[in-house]
Amino acid sequence: MNLHHLNIFLNVANTGSLSASAKAMHISQSALSRELKVFEDRLGVTLFERLPRGMKLTPEGGVLESYAERLFDIAKNAELAMREIVDGKAGHLSIGASNTIGTYILPPLIVELKNTHPDVQVSLFIGNTEQVCKGVEDMRFNLGLIEGPVHNSNLVVEPFRVDELLPVVSASNQFSHQNVITKHELECQCLLLRENGSGMRELTLDLFNQRKIKVKDVIEFNNIEAIKQALISGDGIAWLPSVGMKIEFETGVLTYLSGLDMEISRTLSAVRRKNSTRNTLVDHLIRLLSATR
Repeated sequence: MNLHHLNIFLNVANTGSLSASAKAMHISQSALSRELKVFEDRLGVTLFERLPRGMKLTPEGGVLESYAERLFDIAKNAELAMREIVDGKAGHLSIGASNTIGTYILPPLIVELKNTHPDVQVSLFIGNTEQVCKGVEDMRFNLGLIEGPVHNSNLVVEPFRVDELLPVVSASNQFSHQNVITKHELECQCLLLRENGSGMRELTLDLFNQRKIKVKDVIEFNNIEAIKQALISGDGIAWLPSVGMKIEFETGVLTYLSGLDMEISRTLSAVRRKNSTRNTLVDHLIRLLSATR
């Protein structure tokens, strides 16, 4: 499988058109069509359905597309590494961040980075800790920023800040003004959690296991803001990051259960691949993160 054919394939997949791809690649449409057919014959699969108005990926083509995107992401990161050695100022910085960091901490720092490095192109993926670590390992991200434990020996972890997960309920919840909450009362509450792979979820369930508290009723969400809205709308309890609760606490729609004495201290960390080339843009961003409080 050569990269020339793979590049043709990905261009057609992105545009859905032979003519548009040929124009973008500065080759004739007939030559591009011929090269694509050679590629399909070599692989032994049909990658596209030829429609009257465009090209549609087959299921086999969809599988190849995900691999092709990862390969060319790696190529982009290789180019960035070379440019970084030359000047350390231009290039593309690809960041994977878990929910708390990507939503509440990172956006103003990206703006600050762009102000001092206007030629740098920045892309941000927000997912859970497991997804971010996998993206760093696969070389899709130059840097990962996570809030949960790392279970990957191929990554180097660099802590930069400590944050707390606080027990939070709606202001209308029966426990919102209660000084003491029993273990039985807590077990009767619906627990609002992030999805599997989330560091927040893992830390919350670890706390319940340590305290021998049974989890009876759970609702899962894939982001923090959805959990907040669910809490505001009804009963339930969730452990949410202190850094993201300022507005809700100030307006009084959500309440911190200080009497529960079940805060979770957690470390926010940067992750990189072992033996990866030092990147001045990444180093600069980590310094910005370490300086925030």
